[in-house]
Amino acid sequence: MKFTFTPTIALSIVLVSVMLGAGTATGVYSYKMGYEALKGVSQPDTNPTQKLASGKKASLNPQEFVPVKEKDILKKVNDYIKNQKNASSSKKAQKEASKGDKQSAVNPSDDQAASQNSQVAQKFPLQVEDQGVTLEIANAIEQGGSLFLDVALKNNGQKAVQFLYSFLEVKDSQGNALSATTDGLPAQLPPNGENFRGKIQIPGTSNLEGQQLSLRLTDYPAQKLQLSIANIPVVR
Repeated sequence: MKFTFTPTIALSIVLVSVMLGAGTATGVYSYKMGYEALKGVSQPDTNPTQKLASGKKASLNPQEFVPVKEKDILKKVNDYIKNQKNASSSKKAQKEASKGDKQSAVNPSDDQAASQNSQVAQKFPLQVEDQGVTLEIANAIEQGGSLFLDVALKNNGQKAVQFLYSFLEVKDSQGNALSATTDGLPAQLPPNGENFRGKIQIPGTSNLEGQQLSLRLTDYPAQKLQLSIANIPVVR
């Protein structure tokens, strides 16, 4: 039997050769890509199954549960409450201190006024004596636009002295006469050395702040006594 090489057989051989070549090329290319992709991957140093096994062993021996004592819990709660109260008190004290500083910064005149009042208080009492009769000004207070003088009269002389307080003379620093009224002072001062206290009110002194007044009182009708006191301060 004679084999005949026909064009159909030749075409079949060519197709099979092409398919084999394409399959081989594809396999080689796929292997190369997989190799490149796994270059950064290495085998783990330890076996993961060993870790799982050791974990199971540890879980077989659990630690004993120890409950927290109630006393310890209450102590921690009390300590926390105390700390919160202390923090709150500290903040409140800081706010009050800050508020006080702001008020003193806003109203520095209050401190100045207090200092002036203290200096004025140190000037009293003011006192004058003539022929055994003593006139004393113990204090001066400004209220409602008027100056109130706390005064005392005492007679250590030999005879009684009469006063007419309409003759009381009060002047400001410029020598201007001011009106004045008395309260509680006797019209006749007996010679027994007793202190008779009263008040002298000088209205309209609100515009005389910082000035010094002078006061003069004489007896009536002889007008032989000269009870004069100067440098009486006027402050609010």
